[in-house]
Amino acid sequence: MNGIYAATAWLMFDFGTLFQTHGNQTLVFISSHREMLVGAIIVVVCIVGLFYKSRLAAIVLLFLFLIPVILRAIQGAFPSTMVLLFSFILLYFFLTSVLGTFIYHQLKNGEQTKT
Repeated sequence: MNGIYAATAWLMFDFGTLFQTHGNQTLVFISSHREMLVGAIIVVVCIVGLFYKSRLAAIVLLFLFLIPVILRAIQGAFPSTMVLLFSFILLYFFLTSVLGTFIYHQLKNGEQTKT
């Protein structure tokens, strides 16, 4: 469940940042940049996947979150302290969602082999 909340918060934060930057033209901006629209759709699909405890969805969300953070760090564009703190909190929740889905399936498969 933590991964679902983290992904939703991340999506809302990104849309809030876009709205702050582009104002009423946010939806026009997203529709003109197809990669942003595809990324948002993938995140929403992964959120649905987390409801079903999908390991793939948890891993994809973790990588979708980590890749831009790592690229910004390599480029030397460090965010503000508040954004950095928010990123660490989200990273923790994404990591626990990956661990949680794997543990869930391990326990589920263990119970099935006992019966």
